[in-house]
Amino acid sequence: MRIGFGSDYLGFKCKGHLKAKFARQGHTTEDFSVEDLGTEYQPVTDQLASAIYKNRVERGVLVCSRAIGASVRANKQPGVRAALCHDAISARRSVEDDGMNVLVIAASVVTDDLAWELAATFIGACYVPREHLFGIPPRRLARVIEHIRNNLDQPLSVNVLSRVADMSQSHFSKLFKLSTGLAPHQFVLQERINRSKELLLRGDEKIVDVALGVGFENQAHFTTVFGDLVGMTPRQFQRSSDGEGGEKYAPQLEVAHSF
Repeated sequence: MRIGFGSDYLGFKCKGHLKAKFARQGHTTEDFSVEDLGTEYQPVTDQLASAIYKNRVERGVLVCSRAIGASVRANKQPGVRAALCHDAISARRSVEDDGMNVLVIAASVVTDDLAWELAATFIGACYVPREHLFGIPPRRLARVIEHIRNNLDQPLSVNVLSRVADMSQSHFSKLFKLSTGLAPHQFVLQERINRSKELLLRGDEKIVDVALGVGFENQAHFTTVFGDLVGMTPRQFQRSSDGEGGEKYAPQLEVAHSF
């Protein structure tokens, strides 16, 4: 991880101790303070916060005597979430729950050992956005599902759907399954089969035309997938539905998942 460090004159020694330990662990470190007894927290805080905003570093550790003032000042920079922590639980929860990316430690208040515990916990914690817990936001999910249902005859790869959702492919795939209970390709297949049932019930569509109309490359593949999901061939479904007035095998058009 790329870690930025800063301090005023009171936190300089502790900051150096932390930076050296993280460097030995293989982290990339960058120091935004200099060994100058006249160093104040304001310019160092501004430089560290700017580096976070510009993604020059991923996390920041600031050790200074004016810890609350430094936190307030750092948080004025867009994208920076700084907080003063005195215990490891706060350091961890602040990252996991609120996405803290700058840890502020009060110089001369904590020992070097406690400062290391706070910083190590902070760097080791991971932020989990709330959408990871609940899936894709409802409006965005509805936009994706509408696109699927309106374009069943077109290629509907994860690459295409993730662009509709404005997400990365891996992020989209994980959250889509969390939202629907199905992987994107499984959901698309289910929607294609549901639409094919509608068309088959009309009785005037050739099976090959139904297969192509819902996005399958050929009738053989369509028949295989239909059989796996429905338990009979498209022809058997069509004939059975004709015999039962279309009721016994009526298609399930709504996906039974919570959005």
